[in-house]
Amino acid sequence: MLGRRFRERGPAPGPAPTSTRLKAEGLRPLLLEASDLGKGVRSLDPDPDKGSGESLVTGGGPKDCEALEPYGLDGPIDELIGTEDSATRAFSRDGGLLSQRLYSRMPASMSDRMNKAFAALTACPEYSELLVLGDQGTAESLVKTRAIEVKGVEGRTYGYERTVMDRELRSPNRMMTIAVTRGWTTVMLTGSPDFVKEALEPALRKATQ
Repeated sequence: MLGRRFRERGPAPGPAPTSTRLKAEGLRPLLLEASDLGKGVRSLDPDPDKGSGESLVTGGGPKDCEALEPYGLDGPIDELIGTEDSATRAFSRDGGLLSQRLYSRMPASMSDRMNKAFAALTACPEYSELLVLGDQGTAESLVKTRAIEVKGVEGRTYGYERTVMDRELRSPNRMMTIAVTRGWTTVMLTGSPDFVKEALEPALRKATQ
C-alpha cells in the first residue's frame, strides 16, 4: 500500500527558483513580459552599445548626504548589491517607466547587501542633488526620501520612495523601489509608485512560485 502511494505521486518536482542558485540565463525566463502587465505596456530592450553618451548628464551627484556621496549619481544599489547572477528588463506605459531586476544569491549574503543599500538610500530624508549637463551648465534638485513598509507580502521586504523636486520648475517626480527576497531569489522593482504596486504580485508569482 505504501509503495503504491509513492508511485501514484509521480516524480519529485525539480528545485524551485527560491531554493537554488541561478545564473543570469536561468533568471531571464523568470522576468516579466509586457503581456504580464496589461494593456498599454511595452518592453524596452536596453542596447548595451548605447551608453551614457546619449544622456545630457555628464556628472554630479548628491550633496549634503554623506551616506550617498561616495556612490555618485548611480546610487549604491549596483555597488553594494552587485550585478552578478542578475537579470534586468524595463517597461514603459503612458510615459511612465518600470525596471525589474532579479537576483539569485545566498540568502544571508543578500540580506546583508540589501540592508546596507537601503540604509544608504534612506539615510538622508532630504538633500540636494547636482547634475552636470556638459557645456549647458548645471541643474540642482531637492530630493526627499522615505522608507516604505511593504505589507502583506511573503518574504523579506525592502522599500523606499524618492521624490525629486526641480528647484526652478517645482515639478515633483516620485519613484518607488520595492524588493522582496524569498530564499535565493530577490525581485526588485523601481518606477512610478502605481506601476510598481501593480507589477509586484505578477513579478513575485512568475519569479518565485
